[in-house]
Amino acid sequence: MSRSLCALFVAGLGLSASANAATILTFADPATGPSTPLFTLTNGTTLTGGWSSTGLLLETPGLSAPNYPDARFEFDPVTVTPTGFPPFYNLGPGQIRFRDSGGNLLVTITFTGGLLTDGLGFGASIFAGYGVVFGGPIMEGAPANEAFAFSFANQIGSADNYTATASFTSSADNVPAPGTLTLLGLGGLLAARRRR
Repeated sequence: MSRSLCALFVAGLGLSASANAATILTFADPATGPSTPLFTLTNGTTLTGGWSSTGLLLETPGLSAPNYPDARFEFDPVTVTPTGFPPFYNLGPGQIRFRDSGGNLLVTITFTGGLLTDGLGFGASIFAGYGVVFGGPIMEGAPANEAFAFSFANQIGSADNYTATASFTSSADNVPAPGTLTLLGLGGLLAARRRR
C-alpha cells in the first residue's frame, strides 16, 4: 500500500507542474559519500541541512545567470510530523538560501510546508516543498508555479534518525526576463509597422 501511495504522490507532483515549467536551478549530489551528509533527521521531529564545503555545482538552466561552482546552501531547520500514513511525513515552513563560493546571496526559496517520504524501506527519500516562492539577486521576472525537490541518497540510520546526501532540482513557469519582454515588444512594433 505504501508503494502505491508513493507512486500517487510522485504522479501528483508531475501533474501539478505547469506545461510551461522549466528547470530553474539544479545540482547533482556533491557529497563524496555518506560521511558528508547534506541532511539530518533527528528523532523524527526535525530536519536540518545545508552544504558549506566545495564540490556543489549550482546549475541555472532556466536563468541567464552563469553556473556557480562551489556554491553553498543554508536550510532552516523544519519541524517534521507524521501524517499517519507511513512513510509520509509533513514538514513545516522553512527557507533555503543559495550562496556563491564567496558567500554572496544568489537565491532564496521560501516554502510554507513540504512532504518527506521515508525511503529506508523501499528506495530513495524525497523532500518536496509546497507554497514555494523564489527570490533573490539572480532571479528574473516573476516566476509562477515554483516547485523544488531534494532526492536523498546514502541514508544511514533508522527511520527516525538518519543522515543523507542529496541532489536537488527546481522548476517554475518560464517567465521571460524584463529585457526579453522589451525585445518582444519592439519586435511586435516592427512587425506591425512593416505590415502598413
